[in-house]
Amino acid sequence: MSGFRFFACAAVAATLSGIFLPTRAVRAGEPDSAAAGTLTQALAESMAQRCLSDSRSKGWPAFTVAVVDTGGALIFLRRSDAAAPVTAEVAALKAKSAVRTGAPTQMLAKMGEDPPTRDLFLLLQLTDDPGGLPVKINGRLVGAIGVSGGTADQDIGCATAAVGALPAEKK
Repeated sequence: MSGFRFFACAAVAATLSGIFLPTRAVRAGEPDSAAAGTLTQALAESMAQRCLSDSRSKGWPAFTVAVVDTGGALIFLRRSDAAAPVTAEVAALKAKSAVRTGAPTQMLAKMGEDPPTRDLFLLLQLTDDPGGLPVKINGRLVGAIGVSGGTADQDIGCATAAVGALPAEKK
């Protein structure tokens, strides 16, 4: 295995080493999840609404928005009526890829140019398709959003608008 291939595989494996760790359960008497800095369904829905309203105002096509927690579990999914059915799967994959790597999905593109690393992406169910962004609250990774339905720039723009919907005290 060439040095670059080894490095690329090691980098992906190191980045993803924490994906199988269980998420912490909230116990009775602890602060509610919003105050504790986690991604709630209400916050996820507000992010999706911001994305979709922003895209409509720009005349962009119909989107699907998926929001996942740190374990990659789906918190919220909204598919616009006119969005293609496949966009639901793609948006969820983008969100899972962003949370697993802690980076925007388009940042994986360079790594994916190496065929063995590309194979590893398939094995780990990752995508470098633009439109997945990690979501941080108070500087801590709490989940990710994935958007599908438009061009790469439109998907990124919609996801960026959604993350911008977070209240200032949560960023």
